Amino acid sequence: MSDHTSALPEPIREALAHHQEAKASYQTLRERLASLGQRLEKHRKTQAAATVQSDLAGTTWRAKFHAADGELNREIRDLKREELDARELAEEYGRLVEALEPEFGLLQLDTAEAFLDAEQRREDAHDLYARHCLESAATELFALPEGQALISALADYRQTLRRELAKHPAYEPDGRAQTQEQIRVALEQRQGQVLNALLQKATADPVERQDDPIWQGLEAPVPSGHELPKAQIGSHLSRMRRRQELEALSKPQKRPVSAE
Repeated sequence: MSDHTSALPEPIREALAHHQEAKASYQTLRERLASLGQRLEKHRKTQAAATVQSDLAGTTWRAKFHAADGELNREIRDLKREELDARELAEEYGRLVEALEPEFGLLQLDTAEAFLDAEQRREDAHDLYARHCLESAATELFALPEGQALISALADYRQTLRRELAKHPAYEPDGRAQTQEQIRVALEQRQGQVLNALLQKATADPVERQDDPIWQGLEAPVPSGHELPKAQIGSHLSRMRRRQELEALSKPQKRPVSAE
């Protein structure tokens, strides 16, 4: 753990550690999925190539057979054998693909679950660390002369907000606790709106963040081409149903025993 991380409050350190654990689990499944996906792609391409080869050999020998007026010479017999061999090869690669597809689908679901967990933990750590950075930066800023000037300006503007609020038809400047509490809440809301407008204006062109390994570690991962797109992961219930379907497909089918 870096010195920078060890100096953070314990809840943030725990959130970062949980994110790293979830991220590592996700990465492991992601690599397994990529390896299996590459195998599937290889088998599909080989199946397609064998199918093309079989079709071409079949078309060729039939054309030559008719051109030779039915004479079954050696070239035609070789092409016939090539057609059958390539077709058989394509069928076997098709069976390989069929056998691997349920396993690939299940691994896709496992990877999606790990992604969702890592993403949630990343967001939790991000929010805690972002709040910590904001509070730390604000504390440092307010200790500077420029920060003190901002606090003084806000205090002066609070009087302006109070006068604006007093002009509202519903304003009742009496001593009842409930009314005073409503005035206080309204003032805080108005001051918050003013600060938010200032921040939006100031961050319209954000300054580049200085190198921070924690922020770099909290960057959102880019899903690989083998993973389920985030929009297609679906609900927990839909994933459970899909898992049951794939598990049923992955189980070897028992052949009926023939009567003797």
